[in-house]
Amino acid sequence: MLRTLNSCWLWVLLSCLWCLSCSKGRGMMPTSGGRPYEVLVVGSDTAAVKTVADALQGLEMTALPLPEPVFDVSAIVCEGLSQATRYARNIVVVTTGEDSIRQPKLTYERNVYAQPQLVLHLRAANEAQIRAYIIYNVRAMEQQLVLQELNNGIARLRERHGGQAERLAREMFGVRLWVPEDLSKWKCGKDFLWLSNDAASGMQSVCIYRYHGSDRSIAEAVSMRDSIMRVNIPGDSEGTCMATMPNTVTQRTTQGERIEMRGLWEVKGDVMGGPFVSHSIPMGDSTLVVEAFVYAPSMKKRNLLRRLEACLFTLKTE
Repeated sequence: MLRTLNSCWLWVLLSCLWCLSCSKGRGMMPTSGGRPYEVLVVGSDTAAVKTVADALQGLEMTALPLPEPVFDVSAIVCEGLSQATRYARNIVVVTTGEDSIRQPKLTYERNVYAQPQLVLHLRAANEAQIRAYIIYNVRAMEQQLVLQELNNGIARLRERHGGQAERLAREMFGVRLWVPEDLSKWKCGKDFLWLSNDAASGMQSVCIYRYHGSDRSIAEAVSMRDSIMRVNIPGDSEGTCMATMPNTVTQRTTQGERIEMRGLWEVKGDVMGGPFVSHSIPMGDSTLVVEAFVYAPSMKKRNLLRRLEACLFTLKTE
């Protein structure tokens, strides 16, 4: 059944999708193909397909050291989905020539031919309508596709997540968090837990920490982050430590009182650095923060960070 796409808050949709991902059994539906954040745009109108594909490919993920697209987009001009394309994980079907449509319509359906899968249908009378529509609505498409991939990440975590790391998080902070199994190394401090895969290439980490106070403005959040990281994650050389690059930081509310913060970190006095994303929630007169950060020189960082970002959405306080 098709549903009309709207601009509901990310956290509402994510919560619903998470519940669906927890249902047992996947039936006999085949597994979708492709890598996370790949999107296939298909349709018989060459100009319309190109318009949509270019718009999606032009989206850049924020707060990464070097530009990376939000999606890896491919486009195929064809009449309908073929046996080869119908199993892609994310599909945008562009249809023109429907003269009865006064305004473009964007609808979606899930798990049509494979699982997990999201199929967006964009219908319009002609390419000109598509071109005018996409200018103002490409962000809504982005939100839906990112939401789908975050939910896919949560579903993967549900099937495989670490035990000891999660026990430490529960014992130290009274929270439940699904942690990727490969984050099997940890370091504990005062109101601080650092979980990492400790990889020589593509290091991925999740930190949980708590500080006194409920001020979660950007200035205060950055100040507290830097003071906590200075103590708990020093650099390899004397006098070096992890620090936030303040001009890169953004904030937004994602779920109730939960605030997301994104930005870049660096090691003062060294050449290390990378992206981070954190969620903070109030806990009485304190603030609890769960953060993911990546150190992956000479590697693409989008999917590494997004993988950990799905972990942050599983945080539940007891």
